[in-house]
Amino acid sequence: MTDQKDTTVEAAERKRMDAIWWAGVLIWIGLALGAEYLDILPRIGDSNEWWPWIFIGVGPWSLGLNLYRTTSSWPNPSTWDWVWTAIFILVALGTVVDLGGEIVGAVVLVVVGIIFMVRALSGRE
Repeated sequence: MTDQKDTTVEAAERKRMDAIWWAGVLIWIGLALGAEYLDILPRIGDSNEWWPWIFIGVGPWSLGLNLYRTTSSWPNPSTWDWVWTAIFILVALGTVVDLGGEIVGAVVLVVVGIIFMVRALSGRE
C-alpha cells in the first residue's frame, strides 16, 4: 500500500512541476511577443524574427528547473526532460552563434528520431 501512495505522490509532484514549467514558458512567450509588438525586441544577427527568443528563454528555463529538481526533494527529471532541454539549448545556441538553422534543425531531428527508434525497439514507452 505504501508503494502505491508513493507513486501517487510522485506523480502529483511531477504534474505540479510540469505546470510550473509550462507557466514559465507561457510567460516567456508572452514577454517575447509583447516586446515584438512594441518593436523593442533586440534582433539576433540578420534575423528579424521573434521565434529565436522563445528558445533563448525556454532552454535556460528548462535547464534551471532540471538542475533544481536534481538538487531538491522534487522528483528527479526524466531522461526526456534532459533531452528536451538539450534540444532547446541547441536551437537557442544555433540562433545566437549562427550555426545555420538548417544544420541545427537537421541534427535535432536526427537525434530525436534516433531516441524514438531506440525506445520503440526496446519496447519502452
